[in-house]
Amino acid sequence: MPALPPHHASLLATYGFGLFPLPSYRPVELGDWRVRVHLPSRGDGYLATQALESRAVLTRAGKVWMCTGLLEQESHAWHVHCARGTVVVAGLGLGMYAYAAAMKPEVEHVIVADLSPEIIALMQASTDFERWPCREKLTLIEADALSEDFARRVAEACSGQTIDYLYADIWPNFPADEAPAQTAAMVRRLQPKAAGWWGQELALAYACRARGVPLDADALAAWFAEQGVPLPPVSAGYVDFCRAVGAAYGCDRPPSPWARMSARIKAWTARR
Repeated sequence: MPALPPHHASLLATYGFGLFPLPSYRPVELGDWRVRVHLPSRGDGYLATQALESRAVLTRAGKVWMCTGLLEQESHAWHVHCARGTVVVAGLGLGMYAYAAAMKPEVEHVIVADLSPEIIALMQASTDFERWPCREKLTLIEADALSEDFARRVAEACSGQTIDYLYADIWPNFPADEAPAQTAAMVRRLQPKAAGWWGQELALAYACRARGVPLDADALAAWFAEQGVPLPPVSAGYVDFCRAVGAAYGCDRPPSPWARMSARIKAWTARR
């Protein structure tokens, strides 16, 4: 088993779920897409943490699409924790989530959909995909997760198996306003037992503050039901994690123009 990243132990002790192993990356270019491995520098986490880290960064025509830094790791952690059985992932990116989910013993099959053949080829070349220790669990398909044809493509890939967890990560920044509705559309097509999307904790924290309600287990369950996205079993630790994410972006303070601007800047620069 590859080594777990720093901060794993503290996250696990505080919230009941930790970080996960990452594949190794090497620089690759394909068309407008590039993977670069940056020298160590200080980066923000999803929580109120910082780390000195070396990270792989995916760009398209110079625009950052995603990276493997602490923010990405912490914001994927709950969704890796929820992965079991048959998992469908909308959005491949650098393959970080797909690798982490497939490395779990309780995960049997991971189907990853991406609409870009260049992204699929780039990730395979950068990570030496065919030599992943969990390679036999993974199926990559070129498909648009927002298309009417998505359910058929996934059903073919998983031989009609029930989907235990759907994870959607198709947006370059968070929290994307369209993410809840687009995830709900995927849910209606795929009928997974449970689902989630990238940045949902911050979207929930913003919603609770806007409505003037405390962020607790009841608010979380009600908000997901309203979105039409089925929740996995939720622990008290995850509710605390959602609160901590909200606090990192100022949701525990009264709204102000400066607080809103600071939160937007932090979210916009999240993948840089």
